[in-house]
Amino acid sequence: MFRSAIAIPEGTYVELVQSLFRTLLTTSIIAISFIAVAFIVSSQTPDPALTLLTILGSISVVARLVILLLFRGQAADAGLGVARACQLERLFAVSYLSFAAIFGIFSARAFVVATPDAHVLVIGLLVGYAAGVAAGIALRPWISVSAVVLGVVPTIPVALASGNPIYWALGALLTIFLAGGIHSILSNYRLSSGGITLKRLFADMARSDVLTGLPNRFGLGERFNEVTMLGRDSGDVAVHCLDLDRFKPVNDRYGHPVGDLLLKAVADRLSRTLRGGDFAARVGGDEFVIVQSGVRDATEAELLARRVVRVISEPYNIGDLTITIGTSIGFVLVSGHGHGLDKLIESADEALLRAKGAGGGCASHAIGLRRTA
Repeated sequence: MFRSAIAIPEGTYVELVQSLFRTLLTTSIIAISFIAVAFIVSSQTPDPALTLLTILGSISVVARLVILLLFRGQAADAGLGVARACQLERLFAVSYLSFAAIFGIFSARAFVVATPDAHVLVIGLLVGYAAGVAAGIALRPWISVSAVVLGVVPTIPVALASGNPIYWALGALLTIFLAGGIHSILSNYRLSSGGITLKRLFADMARSDVLTGLPNRFGLGERFNEVTMLGRDSGDVAVHCLDLDRFKPVNDRYGHPVGDLLLKAVADRLSRTLRGGDFAARVGGDEFVIVQSGVRDATEAELLARRVVRVISEPYNIGDLTITIGTSIGFVLVSGHGHGLDKLIESADEALLRAKGAGGGCASHAIGLRRTA
C-alpha cells in the first residue's frame, strides 16, 4: 500500500523514505509561516470555525516537527530495513497529510469570511506551502501529490464561485500551478529514483563478485567491519580461508565455461551451508573466505570447517558431466574486536597451508591471535 506503484528495489525505497526526514528546515519554515499568518487572519476575523482551524493547524504542524525530530535519527540509520522504513513513512504521512487537510480547509474558509487583505497573506502561504512540498518530499509522490491536492484544491472552487473576475483568474492560476507542480513532482521522482537505483547498483557491483554474486574483497572488508561492530558482545569471530583442490585440472580439461559453472555451484553450496549472519566471499580464482560470527569456541568453528569440506566434496552435475573436487580450509578464531582483517586472513592462510600439507580436506586453526577485548 505504501510502496510505489512503479517497482523499485528495496534499497532505493529505503533511501527515498530517508529523504522525508531531511526536511526539517522547510517544515520549520512552513510551521512558523502558518502559525503567524493563521493567527493574524483569525485575530482580524471573528469566525469560530476559522479560530478552531487555526488551533488545529498549529497543533498539527507542530506535531510534524516533533515527529521529524524524534525519528530522524532512526531514519538516518544506515541499517534501516524495509519494514521499519514503511512504518516511518506511514507515521510521516499521517502527520503531513493531517496538516495538509486542515490547511486546505483553513485557506478556503479564510477566502469566504476574511478580508481581501487577509486573502493576500493566504495566497502567499498557499504558494509557499506548495513549493515547500515540491522541494522537500517529491521523492515520495503519493505523499507529496496528496499533500498539495489537500492543501490547494479547497480554495480553487471558492475563488471561482466568488463572482469576481480577479478571483476567477486566481482560481485558474492555482489550478494551472497545481497541475504543473504535480507534473514536476512526478518527473523529479522518476529521475531521482532512477538515479538512486543506478547509484546503488554500481555500489553493489563494486562490492560483489560478478561471477558468483558473493562479496568480493572490498565487500568482504565492509561486511567484516559490520559483523565485528554489531556482534562485539555476541561471541567470537572465526575467519576461514579455503581453496579448491583439483579445480585447475577441471578448468584445464573442460574449459573456463565449465570452471565458471563449477565456481557458481561452490558459491551456492557455501551460501546454503552458512547460518544467517555468517557469509562467504570470493577473493580470488578458486579462493574463498568465510566469516563466522557468534562462535562459542574453537570446536564450533572446526565443525563448520569440516561441514564445508564435506559439502564441497560432494559430486557436482555440470551439464552432462559429473565432477568431484575437494577443498582445504584453515581458520583463525578471535575474541572481541579491533583485529585487522588482513592479519586474520594471513593467519587463516597459514592454517590453510598446514591443512594442505596434511593432505588436504581437513581443517586446522591458529590460536595465536586469540585475545579478549
